[in-house]
Amino acid sequence: MGTYFKFRREELPVVGDLLLSLLQRDRVKFEEYSPKYNDEFIASVSAQIHKVQDLTTTQSLSGEIKTITSDLYQSMDDLVPKLNRLASYVQSANKSLVIKYADFGIREAKKDLRKRNVEAYCAQQKVIEQNIAKNIDQLKAEGYKEDLGLEIKNDTKAIYEKNLLQENKIRERKEHVNNNLSEFDTLWTMMSDISRIGKIVMALDKQKADEYMFTNIIKKVRNISVKKTPVVIAPPVVSKPEKENEEPQMENVE
Repeated sequence: MGTYFKFRREELPVVGDLLLSLLQRDRVKFEEYSPKYNDEFIASVSAQIHKVQDLTTTQSLSGEIKTITSDLYQSMDDLVPKLNRLASYVQSANKSLVIKYADFGIREAKKDLRKRNVEAYCAQQKVIEQNIAKNIDQLKAEGYKEDLGLEIKNDTKAIYEKNLLQENKIRERKEHVNNNLSEFDTLWTMMSDISRIGKIVMALDKQKADEYMFTNIIKKVRNISVKKTPVVIAPPVVSKPEKENEEPQMENVE
Protein backbone atom coordinates (compact mmCIF):
# COMPACT_ATOMS: atom_id res chain seq x y z
CA MET A 1 0.00 0.00 0.00
CA GLY A 2 2.38 2.72 1.23
CA THR A 3 -0.09 5.66 0.78
CA TYR A 4 -1.90 6.83 3.88
CA PHE A 5 -4.13 9.73 2.88
CA LYS A 6 -1.99 12.82 3.64
CA PHE A 7 -0.38 11.34 6.75
CA ARG A 8 3.30 10.67 7.14
CA ARG A 9 4.29 7.22 8.39
CA GLU A 10 5.44 8.54 11.74
CA GLU A 11 2.01 10.12 12.27
CA LEU A 12 0.09 6.86 11.94
CA PRO A 13 0.35 5.82 15.63
CA VAL A 14 -1.10 9.19 16.66
CA VAL A 15 -3.91 8.79 14.12
CA GLY A 16 -4.52 5.30 15.47
CA ASP A 17 -4.75 6.53 19.06
CA LEU A 18 -7.25 9.22 18.09
CA LEU A 19 -9.46 6.82 16.15
CA LEU A 20 -9.29 4.16 18.84
CA SER A 21 -10.41 6.68 21.47
CA LEU A 22 -13.36 7.64 19.24
CA LEU A 23 -14.29 3.98 18.77
CA GLN A 24 -14.20 3.39 22.53
CA ARG A 25 -16.35 6.45 23.10
CA ASP A 26 -18.93 5.24 20.54
CA ARG A 27 -18.44 1.53 21.12
CA VAL A 28 -22.15 0.81 21.67
CA LYS A 29 -22.93 2.12 18.19
CA PHE A 30 -20.09 0.08 16.66
CA GLU A 31 -21.25 -3.12 18.37
CA GLU A 32 -24.80 -2.49 17.21
CA TYR A 33 -23.42 -2.33 13.69
CA SER A 34 -21.26 -5.46 14.04
CA PRO A 35 -20.14 -7.73 16.91
CA LYS A 36 -16.60 -7.76 15.50
CA TYR A 37 -15.90 -4.42 17.24
CA ASN A 38 -15.33 -6.14 20.58
CA ASP A 39 -12.55 -6.28 23.17
CA GLU A 40 -10.46 -8.49 20.93
CA PHE A 41 -10.69 -6.02 18.05
CA ILE A 42 -9.75 -3.08 20.29
CA ALA A 43 -6.80 -5.03 21.72
CA SER A 44 -5.55 -5.94 18.24
CA VAL A 45 -5.70 -2.29 17.10
CA SER A 46 -3.92 -1.13 20.24
CA ALA A 47 -1.20 -3.75 19.77
CA GLN A 48 -0.71 -2.71 16.14
CA ILE A 49 -0.43 0.94 17.13
CA HIS A 50 2.35 0.12 19.60
CA LYS A 51 4.12 -2.09 17.07
CA VAL A 52 4.18 0.70 14.47
CA GLN A 53 5.15 3.23 17.10
CA ASP A 54 8.23 1.16 17.89
CA LEU A 55 9.10 1.05 14.19
CA THR A 56 8.80 4.80 13.72
CA THR A 57 10.73 5.85 16.80
CA THR A 58 13.63 3.35 16.54
CA GLN A 59 15.01 5.07 19.61
CA SER A 60 18.35 3.28 19.78
CA LEU A 61 19.20 4.08 16.16
CA SER A 62 17.98 7.65 16.49
CA GLY A 63 20.10 8.09 19.61
CA GLU A 64 23.17 6.75 17.83
CA ILE A 65 22.60 9.06 14.86
CA LYS A 66 22.22 12.07 17.14
CA THR A 67 25.47 11.27 18.96
CA ILE A 68 27.40 10.62 15.74
CA THR A 69 26.08 13.81 14.16
CA SER A 70 26.99 15.92 17.18
CA ASP A 71 30.50 14.45 17.21
CA LEU A 72 30.85 14.97 13.45
CA TYR A 73 29.83 18.63 13.60
CA GLN A 74 32.12 19.30 16.55
CA SER A 75 35.04 17.78 14.62
CA MET A 76 34.25 20.02 11.66
CA ASP A 77 34.13 23.10 13.88
CA ASP A 78 37.43 22.13 15.55
CA LEU A 79 39.12 21.96 12.16
CA VAL A 80 38.40 25.60 11.25
CA PRO A 81 41.09 27.10 13.57
CA LYS A 82 43.68 24.76 12.04
CA LEU A 83 42.73 25.90 8.55
CA ASN A 84 42.98 29.49 9.78
CA ARG A 85 46.53 28.77 10.95
CA LEU A 86 47.39 27.26 7.58
CA ALA A 87 45.81 30.26 5.87
CA SER A 88 48.08 32.65 7.79
CA TYR A 89 51.19 30.88 6.44
CA VAL A 90 49.82 30.85 2.90
CA GLN A 91 48.95 34.55 3.08
CA SER A 92 52.38 35.43 4.42
CA ALA A 93 54.08 33.54 1.59
CA ASN A 94 51.59 34.62 -1.06
CA LYS A 95 53.96 36.59 -3.30
CA SER A 96 56.34 33.65 -3.62
CA LEU A 97 53.71 30.92 -4.07
CA VAL A 98 53.25 28.95 -7.26
CA ILE A 99 49.50 29.09 -6.54
CA LYS A 100 48.13 32.26 -4.98
CA TYR A 101 46.08 32.24 -1.80
CA ALA A 102 42.84 33.01 -3.65
CA ASP A 103 43.19 29.69 -5.50
CA PHE A 104 44.63 27.65 -2.61
CA GLY A 105 41.27 26.21 -1.61
CA ILE A 106 41.22 27.16 2.07
CA ARG A 107 38.32 29.60 1.80
CA GLU A 108 36.20 27.06 -0.04
CA ALA A 109 37.09 24.32 2.46
CA LYS A 110 35.98 26.49 5.40
CA LYS A 111 32.71 27.31 3.67
CA ASP A 112 32.04 23.60 3.10
CA LEU A 113 32.72 22.87 6.77
CA ARG A 114 30.23 25.52 7.86
CA LYS A 115 27.64 24.18 5.43
CA ARG A 116 28.23 20.66 6.84
CA ASN A 117 29.02 19.46 3.31
CA VAL A 118 31.50 16.71 4.13
CA GLU A 119 31.89 15.37 0.58
CA ALA A 120 32.67 18.83 -0.84
CA TYR A 121 35.07 19.59 2.01
CA CYS A 122 37.00 16.33 1.58
CA ALA A 123 37.35 16.99 -2.15
CA GLN A 124 38.58 20.52 -1.44
CA GLN A 125 41.05 19.25 1.16
CA LYS A 126 42.74 17.11 -1.49
CA VAL A 127 43.28 20.28 -3.52
CA ILE A 128 44.79 21.98 -0.46
CA GLU A 129 47.16 19.04 0.11
CA GLN A 130 48.34 19.24 -3.49
CA ASN A 131 48.89 22.99 -3.20
CA ILE A 132 50.84 22.56 0.04
CA ALA A 133 53.12 20.04 -1.69
CA LYS A 134 53.72 22.44 -4.60
CA ASN A 135 54.62 25.28 -2.22
CA ILE A 136 56.19 23.43 0.70
CA ASP A 137 59.51 25.33 0.68
CA GLN A 138 57.85 28.74 0.55
CA LEU A 139 55.51 27.81 3.39
CA LYS A 140 58.30 26.41 5.57
CA ALA A 141 60.16 29.67 5.12
CA GLU A 142 57.26 31.38 6.87
CA GLY A 143 57.27 28.90 9.78
CA TYR A 144 54.87 26.26 8.49
CA LYS A 145 55.51 22.77 9.87
CA GLU A 146 54.43 19.59 8.14
CA ASP A 147 52.87 18.36 11.38
CA LEU A 148 50.07 20.90 10.83
CA GLY A 149 49.32 19.52 7.39
CA LEU A 150 49.40 15.95 8.71
CA GLU A 151 47.05 16.89 11.55
CA ILE A 152 44.57 18.45 9.12
CA LYS A 153 44.82 15.40 6.88
CA ASN A 154 44.14 13.00 9.78
CA ASP A 155 41.26 15.13 11.05
CA THR A 156 39.78 15.13 7.56
CA LYS A 157 39.99 11.35 7.42
CA ALA A 158 38.22 11.10 10.80
CA ILE A 159 35.47 13.46 9.58
CA TYR A 160 35.00 11.39 6.44
CA GLU A 161 34.68 8.19 8.50
CA LYS A 162 32.19 9.78 10.92
CA ASN A 163 30.12 11.03 8.00
CA LEU A 164 30.15 7.56 6.46
CA LEU A 165 29.04 6.05 9.78
CA GLN A 166 26.25 8.64 10.03
CA GLU A 167 25.02 7.82 6.51
CA ASN A 168 25.07 4.09 7.24
CA LYS A 169 23.04 4.54 10.43
CA ILE A 170 20.50 6.75 8.66
CA ARG A 171 20.24 4.15 5.88
CA GLU A 172 19.84 1.42 8.50
CA ARG A 173 16.98 3.31 10.15
CA LYS A 174 15.29 3.86 6.79
CA GLU A 175 15.66 0.20 5.84
CA HIS A 176 14.32 -0.81 9.25
CA VAL A 177 11.11 1.06 8.45
CA ASN A 178 10.96 -0.06 4.80
CA ASN A 179 11.38 -3.71 5.76
CA ASN A 180 8.27 -3.46 7.91
CA LEU A 181 5.91 -1.66 5.54
CA SER A 182 3.35 -4.44 5.96
CA GLU A 183 2.94 -3.41 9.61
CA PHE A 184 2.12 0.16 8.56
CA ASP A 185 -0.31 -1.14 5.96
CA THR A 186 -2.03 -3.36 8.52
CA LEU A 187 -2.54 -0.43 10.88
CA TRP A 188 -3.79 1.74 8.03
CA THR A 189 -6.37 -0.89 7.06
CA MET A 190 -7.63 -0.93 10.66
CA MET A 191 -7.78 2.86 10.85
CA SER A 192 -9.53 3.17 7.50
CA ASP A 193 -12.14 0.69 8.69
CA ILE A 194 -12.77 2.56 11.94
CA SER A 195 -13.00 5.87 10.09
CA ARG A 196 -15.45 4.50 7.50
CA ILE A 197 -17.71 2.71 9.97
CA GLY A 198 -17.56 5.59 12.44
CA LYS A 199 -19.03 7.97 9.89
CA ILE A 200 -21.81 5.46 9.19
CA VAL A 201 -22.82 4.60 12.75
CA MET A 202 -22.68 8.22 13.92
CA ALA A 203 -24.44 9.64 10.86
CA LEU A 204 -27.28 11.09 12.98
CA ASP A 205 -24.77 13.09 15.02
CA LYS A 206 -22.93 15.14 12.40
CA GLN A 207 -20.41 16.62 14.83
CA LYS A 208 -19.30 13.20 16.05
CA ALA A 209 -19.43 11.70 12.55
CA ASP A 210 -17.12 14.46 11.27
CA GLU A 211 -14.57 13.55 13.92
CA TYR A 212 -13.95 10.29 12.02
CA MET A 213 -13.02 12.14 8.84
CA PHE A 214 -9.30 12.06 8.02
CA THR A 215 -9.45 15.70 6.91
CA ASN A 216 -10.39 16.64 10.48
CA ILE A 217 -8.10 14.11 12.14
CA ILE A 218 -5.04 15.40 10.29
CA LYS A 219 -5.59 18.86 11.80
CA LYS A 220 -5.58 17.37 15.28
CA VAL A 221 -2.50 15.27 14.54
CA ARG A 222 -0.51 18.22 13.23
CA ASN A 223 -1.63 20.34 16.19
CA ILE A 224 -0.43 17.64 18.59
CA SER A 225 2.89 17.43 16.75
CA VAL A 226 3.43 21.19 16.98
CA LYS A 227 2.89 21.13 20.75
CA LYS A 228 5.53 18.43 21.21
CA THR A 229 9.12 19.58 21.66
CA PRO A 230 10.96 18.55 18.46
CA VAL A 231 14.27 16.70 18.61
CA VAL A 232 16.71 18.77 16.55
CA ILE A 233 19.89 17.10 15.28
CA ALA A 234 22.48 19.79 14.93
CA PRO A 235 21.20 21.76 11.91
CA PRO A 236 23.71 22.90 9.34
CA VAL A 237 25.18 26.34 9.96
CA VAL A 238 25.38 28.40 6.80
CA SER A 239 27.99 31.12 6.85
CA LYS A 240 27.72 34.51 5.20
CA PRO A 241 29.47 34.75 1.82
CA GLU A 242 33.04 35.95 2.01
CA LYS A 243 34.42 38.52 -0.38
CA GLU A 244 36.75 37.11 -3.01
CA ASN A 245 39.78 39.35 -3.58
CA GLU A 246 42.59 38.76 -6.02
CA GLU A 247 45.12 40.01 -3.49
CA PRO A 248 44.66 38.16 -0.22
CA GLN A 249 43.84 39.96 2.99
CA MET A 250 44.80 38.51 6.34
CA GLU A 251 41.67 36.63 7.44
CA ASN A 252 40.34 37.00 10.95
CA VAL A 253 40.64 33.81 12.95
CA GLU A 254 37.05 32.66 13.46
